[in-house]
Amino acid sequence: MTTAPIAKKERTSTFWETDVLQHFGETEWYLNFKMPEEAFLNLCDLLHPYILRQTMKTTVSLEKRVALTLFKLASNTEFHDVANLFGIGVSTACDVFWEVCKGLCQLKRKFIGMPKSEEDVKTIIKGFQEKSGFPMCAGALNGTYIPILAPSSFHTDYYNRKGWYSVILQGLVDHQYMFQDFDVGWPGKCHDSFVFQNSKLHAKLENGSCFPPLTKTKQGVDIPVLIVADSAYSLSRNVMKPFPEGVARGPQLQFNACLSRARIHVEHAFGRLKGRWRCLRKRNDSQTTNIKFVVAACIVLHNFCESWKLDFPQEQSRAEMSEEEDTIQEHADDEGTLVTPEPLDLASSTAEQIREVLVWYISENQ
Repeated sequence: MTTAPIAKKERTSTFWETDVLQHFGETEWYLNFKMPEEAFLNLCDLLHPYILRQTMKTTVSLEKRVALTLFKLASNTEFHDVANLFGIGVSTACDVFWEVCKGLCQLKRKFIGMPKSEEDVKTIIKGFQEKSGFPMCAGALNGTYIPILAPSSFHTDYYNRKGWYSVILQGLVDHQYMFQDFDVGWPGKCHDSFVFQNSKLHAKLENGSCFPPLTKTKQGVDIPVLIVADSAYSLSRNVMKPFPEGVARGPQLQFNACLSRARIHVEHAFGRLKGRWRCLRKRNDSQTTNIKFVVAACIVLHNFCESWKLDFPQEQSRAEMSEEEDTIQEHADDEGTLVTPEPLDLASSTAEQIREVLVWYISENQ
């Protein structure tokens, strides 16, 4: 008795070779790869030095590798389905994905970084001032959760207050929603302020190497370049946070509202990041040690898209931002009502004094 051979489903490459390359218009490019074809080809050129020098078992064009990775990051589709769609094996699809993600990570220095010159910092300060009314602001800081599978080790550390496993992404963005700095990988159970205190960004702020030594003198107090954050963070000379709810009165409420208008840029940035690269919104099946490569690749792509001024649907932006606001870690703030300090020189200008002068400045200029 003979057994009939099992029919194998042949893979085809019609999606990439026929549908995409021959029939896709701008709408389809945006829908599947989050960018127009012109931007896609520019991205391929940038990745060329980091991709083609690596050896692959199967010959897959650079453009096809990048397209597969963008499709996977934008949809979080299973590797099996992505492989079938692009007409390659599952193991090859995995290899291609990680190769391109790590190639994108090589572009971090090109697309992500703190402003290098005084003019760059002044441009960002002017942007925040014009959009929010908050002076001397060069960045908005916050954290967000990235869903993951439960790790095999210390899994309870990754179980966040929302009831699921995650790592934390800390981001600092400018007035144009561009990431200037990020830190990813701390367990979801950690507090935002703990992540910040243990970040390179905090160390640079402390040693004065983060921004050029620009100041604006008001009422005898020198106001340095500032970062705005929510109540989860500690107040410092370079980090401004709102007054506690229920305590703020009069001009302090104006200060809180003004700071919120500046800080909302980081919420918008997280919303746009996760709106384009939806693998960051759904549970990521990557190993905890590898998730940093996925997140870094998505942030590079985010800044790449923003640098191209690519459209992002406003209704989608509002929906994504609303979800981000739900993930903000809210913690009790035990600060009392602040007493207006007497003007002092730079050496003794404390964080509280700087904030009180900002309260006065904002109330006088709104």
